[in-house]
Parts: sequence; structure tokens; C-alpha cells
Amino acid sequence: MASFAERFADLSIHRSPLCLGLDPSAPLLRHWGLADDAAGLRTFCARVLEAADGLVAVIKPQTGFFERFGPAGMTALAAVNAQIRSRGALCLIDAKRGDLAGTMEGYAAAMLGPDSGFGGDALTVSPYLGLDALQPVFDRAAATGSGVFVVIQSSNPEGRALQGARYPDGRTVTEVLADGITTWNAAQGQGVGPLGAVVGATIDPAATALVDRLPHSLLLAPGIGPQGAEMTDVAAKFRAARGRVLPIVSRAVLAEGPSPAALRDAIKRYREAAWSLWS
Repeated sequence: MASFAERFADLSIHRSPLCLGLDPSAPLLRHWGLADDAAGLRTFCARVLEAADGLVAVIKPQTGFFERFGPAGMTALAAVNAQIRSRGALCLIDAKRGDLAGTMEGYAAAMLGPDSGFGGDALTVSPYLGLDALQPVFDRAAATGSGVFVVIQSSNPEGRALQGARYPDGRTVTEVLADGITTWNAAQGQGVGPLGAVVGATIDPAATALVDRLPHSLLLAPGIGPQGAEMTDVAAKFRAARGRVLPIVSRAVLAEGPSPAALRDAIKRYREAAWSLWS
């Protein structure tokens, strides 16, 4: 069974390393002239998947925009995840789950692997109830060839005080999490392990030593577009992780809809930029 990292590596060559965020927010549905309901959500997702077909390695549904419609939204999420996989892309469920270990067993069974309720190839998680509490998700990822992306340095400024707080040994919370991820991956064997990290493309250039602490991880890099980062920032800040970075674009592309041609052109522009990051 190929791991998530192996499948990503193959797709990044043949499609691109780009991760496209699937964010059917109320403003975007209105911008597209769609009703802000489950039917509008389904239409939105179908158009995005059609426009992105064959161009990106990973598509990342943001669960909050589906959950807001209750059961109908969650049914749509499961259907969209299946459609992503049927088109040959990897489905990264952006749920940022984080809880006690017993609860995380439920989230792992719900979200990760082909036999799970939502069939994700990977899942984002939050470590702020303790990295060890996420162990059930880590174990399931290793057993099912899935991936996990732990939020350690987010792209939003609100997280910086907590993530930059220091342990008695002088390391920041972010650095301690990175070291824990690296230790866990190293114990699984050589190469890129199941545990990745979310590291915002908005990080200060002085903080890029963080990337060196994650030699066995894929890195999910949000913040490109409206949050202020450019694709060139990814090239500059993540150079040490060449071939292991998933730059995320979402609103910068989705705002080009509802025209399928405009959407596809926008994806192609970012795809080319992602491909040429370190050329």
C-alpha cells in the first residue's frame, strides 16, 4: 500500500504539488449567484472539481463550510470526498480536530482511510490538547497509508502568541511540536512519514529554521492570496523542504468563478507557479 507521501510525490510530478482549498463560504456562493444552501454547495463543488480535473495533487474540503448545513452538508462532504478520489486527486479533509485520545479514535475512524465514513486520504488536526492525545489518528494514518497534518505554525496572526510561547528549555511551542512530529516519523522508518505539519507561508523569514526541524514531513503551506503570502514566499521560506511542500490556494482561485474557463485558467496559473517554485 502506497503511503500518502508516496502518492503525493507521484501526483506532484504528473499534476502539480498544488493543494486547492474547497471553501464554499456564504460570500463565495453569493458571488457565484448560487443559493446559500446545500443545493448551492453541491453545485459549487461540482464546478470546482470539474475545473481542477487533472491539474492538482490535492483538494482540501474545509469542513466548517459543509457542517453549517447540518446533515445535508455532511452528506455533501462525503459525496465530494468520493468525487475527489474518483478524479484521481488526494482528499485532504481540513477539520482541525483535536481532543482527548478516546475521542480522537472516533475522529480517526470517521475521517481517515478508504473504509472510513468520510474517506479522507489525509486530515488536519490541532495539537493543543497535547500531541500525545492525537496518537489514535497517527496510528490509523500509519495503518491505512493516510496522512495527518498537525497545525504547528498557522497563517493567522491570532495564533502567534500561543504558538510562540516558550518551554523552560527555550524552545517555542511550535518547535516542540515540530520535534515531536520528527521523532514520531523517524520511528516509523526512513523517508517521509505519515505526519506532516501545517506551516503558514506567512511565517517570518527569520523563523524558517523551523522547516529544518521537519526533515521527514510533508508541509502544508496556507496563507497564499488574501492572507498576504505569494508563491515566491513559499520558494524562499521552504527551500529546505523542496519536494515536500503543498502550497494551498483557495479564495484567490475560487473568486474567479462561476466561469469554468476562468476557474481553470486561475488554477493553471497557480499550478505553473507551484511547479516552478525551485526551478
